[in-house]
Amino acid sequence: MPLHWNKTCKFNSFRIILVLVLLSLTACSASETTSPGATSTPVSLETSSPVMTSTPRPTSTPTLPPLGKEGNPITIGFILTPEQTAAIEAAEDVAFRIKDSTGYTIESRIYPDFQSLSSAVLDDEVDLFWLEPLEYIYLKNMDAAQAILMTNHLGVYEYGVQFLANKDSGFQVYYDSETNQNTTNSSSVLQQFAGTRPCFINAESIPGYFLPMSLLAEASTPTLDPVFTYDYSAAIRALYIQGICDFGVTYTMTGDPFTASEILRDLPDAQEQVIVIWRSEGIIPNLNLSASPALPLDIRYKLEEAILNISKDPNGLILLNSSLEYDVGALKSIRDQIYDPLRNLLYLLELDLKEITGAAS
Repeated sequence: MPLHWNKTCKFNSFRIILVLVLLSLTACSASETTSPGATSTPVSLETSSPVMTSTPRPTSTPTLPPLGKEGNPITIGFILTPEQTAAIEAAEDVAFRIKDSTGYTIESRIYPDFQSLSSAVLDDEVDLFWLEPLEYIYLKNMDAAQAILMTNHLGVYEYGVQFLANKDSGFQVYYDSETNQNTTNSSSVLQQFAGTRPCFINAESIPGYFLPMSLLAEASTPTLDPVFTYDYSAAIRALYIQGICDFGVTYTMTGDPFTASEILRDLPDAQEQVIVIWRSEGIIPNLNLSASPALPLDIRYKLEEAILNISKDPNGLILLNSSLEYDVGALKSIRDQIYDPLRNLLYLLELDLKEITGAAS
């Protein structure tokens, strides 16, 4: 073999070996700088611009005008159905007369039932509102009402109940019809009804159920299950004919159930045959006007005076009667203490006033 070929071959072999070594070194360097399973991420040479954020400006909450000014009226709640259009119009007229007297902007608001009204009261959406006794006691317990005015109904601001029986029943009488006075306290009177059957009106009536049951509970006097007559005249009729119940209870001091037309027509001698055994004092307050505790006192007193003045005007009194569909003879200022006798007696029954009144949930 020629010498020059041998030299060339060796030189070419050396170049091949050198290339292989360089390739091997390059592969090792790459494996050392890249972790297993990782992928290399190209590095961008571009620099990101800073993101500019703006701080939102606070928005102002609209401020209401003072209470009683345009845009923030004083509201008076009435429980009326849409069909009672004459009463609704009268309620608007009452609001106008209060506005005319006080200068406040007044708005009447109509609610179809106590559930709707109580919801508005608890949500501070109404400032003045008319309430029955149990409705008021419930909202007062919720710190949502303060009684300010009481209606005079049929000559009284509060009325009571009377326990009746047939004159041949054998019960001892503790009421003097000539002086209209009891001759002893309730405990000794009512205990004679123990174990007998009462005639009550219905399970939702204050004078026809709740109050007599409370008085019996106060006297520790258990009775048999009552007969519900659903009408005061029916209760008197049941006592007259006997055999249905042993005693009955009706309202008193605010009219006379014996003067009902059907009693006078069918049982003209009812008052001789059915007698009063005992009569309570006036315990049940009439319909009241209450105020939200949130209503400022100076505004409340001014409104109270204005509404009292309306009741002293014959035309204003007619408007009040029409707006309430209730016979109002007069109004007087009251405070919560007038409810204490009724409240304390009802407490004995542990009543669920929310359920009884149908108040908002």
